[in-house]
Amino acid sequence: MKYTGEFGTLNLMLIPFDERTCVFNNEFVMSDNFQRADNTLGFEDFVASPYPFKIQFNMALFCLGGLMRVRLNLTEYNLRKNDILIVEAGAIGECLEASPDSMIGIIAFSNNYFISESNSEGATLIHQFLSVSSLLPLSDEEMEEFLNIYHQMRQKIRQPDYRYKREILMGYMRVLFCNCCQYMASYLEKRQTSPSSRQDRIFDRFMQLLKEHYVSERNIGFYADKLCLSPKYLSQMVLAASGRHVKDWVRDYVILEAKALLRSRQYTVSQVSDMLNFPNQSFFGVYFKKAVGCSPSAYQSME
Repeated sequence: MKYTGEFGTLNLMLIPFDERTCVFNNEFVMSDNFQRADNTLGFEDFVASPYPFKIQFNMALFCLGGLMRVRLNLTEYNLRKNDILIVEAGAIGECLEASPDSMIGIIAFSNNYFISESNSEGATLIHQFLSVSSLLPLSDEEMEEFLNIYHQMRQKIRQPDYRYKREILMGYMRVLFCNCCQYMASYLEKRQTSPSSRQDRIFDRFMQLLKEHYVSERNIGFYADKLCLSPKYLSQMVLAASGRHVKDWVRDYVILEAKALLRSRQYTVSQVSDMLNFPNQSFFGVYFKKAVGCSPSAYQSME
């Protein structure tokens, strides 16, 4: 019987805590290094980790200066001044590098009621944007408005006698939600008017499908059928757009998920094999070793 339990390796309460961290009910966290005397990030454990981690919460990671390199679901992003990286729960992330002058802030929350779920147009637009990119660049004025709201939320969380923290956080987050929708709409409009080849459009659609189905579907025929293309044509378009074959993209998504689950040390190799829909543990072991160079159990035991 297949394992169907929830899994995760990085929950909200594992965000580094210090004097710059604000927490509400263990479900809403804000943290930054803007006023740290030593100008260190406070996220060194994540930056130094050689392993990917599964993220159980929604997060906006924003940069006011310096550089931070992050890999999210196999795509690498460089966060620079005025950039926001939007991370959905369930993503697999790796912090690769942070420059000494990096100024990074985080808004993270585990429950979607902090944003407006009734705004179906906005939710659709955000899904459309995230199918293309997770990095949202802002202007100086837009980031200034974002920061003003960020600081107001911090102030309310830390106000001990304020009775309506949840309600006001929901209000502020809905303002940020609407603002981000506005910024994303402008970004998508510019992207749609810029020249784009057919192979790039097919590759974008393939990657979106892959992100949704890689756990259960590893056959190129499945993705070709979804895109109403022949497997040969899809393979040619993906190779032309990315320089990599379909099977390589599928394998890397599966292996990234496997690594995150194994390193969580919450599951046996057999359970991970089931969670990723392999026919048996032996088949999973061969698949993993061919891609990584060691067995799943050896990878799991690495320090």
